[in-house]
Amino acid sequence: MDRFGEVLDPIRKQVIDLKDALAHARYRYDALELLMGQVSDSNLRAASQEIFAVAMEQMDVVDRLIDEHYRDLSAIDRRLEIYGTSHGRHESLPE
Repeated sequence: MDRFGEVLDPIRKQVIDLKDALAHARYRYDALELLMGQVSDSNLRAASQEIFAVAMEQMDVVDRLIDEHYRDLSAIDRRLEIYGTSHGRHESLPE
């Protein structure tokens, strides 16, 4: 690894991939919700709306956690860069 910050790059990419997967899940959720809105049985429609509301809350929680982890990784990256700069280290990290 050439720089301290590069230690976190693979982890940061995984966080971005998780965010992308969540976005795709939201698209599928929206499509399913639209389909269920067309169901004629009002009891089934009401039950599905409750399930969708809970699912959306959970997706929002996961989304916030992913954002928080990404911010944490970025902060750690900045600290490592500052540490490396203040200690005159720009060389490779041990593997």
